[in-house]
Amino acid sequence: MEAFKVVLDTNVIITAAINPLGSSGKVMDLVVGKRVLSYTSEAILEELRFKLTSEKVLQYLESRVYALWIYRIFRALSILVEPAERFEVSPDPDDNKLFDVVYSAKADFMISLDKKHVLKLRDGERRFSLKGHEFLILTPAEFLEVVERDKNFKA
Repeated sequence: MEAFKVVLDTNVIITAAINPLGSSGKVMDLVVGKRVLSYTSEAILEELRFKLTSEKVLQYLESRVYALWIYRIFRALSILVEPAERFEVSPDPDDNKLFDVVYSAKADFMISLDKKHVLKLRDGERRFSLKGHEFLILTPAEFLEVVERDKNFKA
């Protein structure tokens, strides 16, 4: 079985940095352990760096050095793609870059904590489709449930 292909919203990475023992932290453990393949883009990385070094986030982290270390680790562990197609599916234009990467990488999952926009876009089975590419949009906790149920997943 191939490793799951995932695209992480920046809110998941930031939450993992703040609370490494929570669901987001456990998802990041899967990325660090290379048990899932994380895909990203320059646009997502730029947003991550900006948010990690913002005063709003830095108040929860040890230091700016720690924030940049998290950024570098995520960048090093993720597969960088340059999406050829751009989508406008979210009411928040900043979220569209996630969909661009999911489609480009043909990812299996988008993992997000954005209840206001991203999570509202999925159907009743937590699915979403872009030009014939179907994937699941899940919270970190929901993704961990999928991983736990998957008999082929090597924990």
